[in-house]
Amino acid sequence: MLDADKSGDVANKPLSQADYETLARFRQALRNFMAFSDSQLEAIGLGPQRYQALLAIKAKPDGSRISVGELADLLLIKPNTAAELANRLEGAGLIERVRDESDRRRALLALTPAGAAKLDEAAQVHFSKLQESRSALLNLFGASEESGAPG
Repeated sequence: MLDADKSGDVANKPLSQADYETLARFRQALRNFMAFSDSQLEAIGLGPQRYQALLAIKAKPDGSRISVGELADLLLIKPNTAAELANRLEGAGLIERVRDESDRRRALLALTPAGAAKLDEAAQVHFSKLQESRSALLNLFGASEESGAPG
């Protein structure tokens, strides 16, 4: 497997056949999970981007809230796309905009009870699937862990 230098960076060495096989298996595992995810989200009427947005809002530590700009950063989308997404989520009754107490000009995003219920419905299934897949995902990189390489 790949060697890392003292800074943790992977050394500039050619990849081995085993490295390519690990990468291929990892990408296949990601594709399998995403296909599962997409079908589950479709079944409950929640698209992947909406689910990711609800997750980002819920996952903010300490119950703090996020702005549309932070949502854009977390979802790797443009701010105007995040604003449109927030509008659609708000229109669907899944989120609400709440005034920021420290800057009354800024709105923050919060889940509504309906949004929290929809997120919980999707997240339960996703988390369960990840738990099922945990050992298979960890085994993808088992050889690197056994050799003492970081990862």
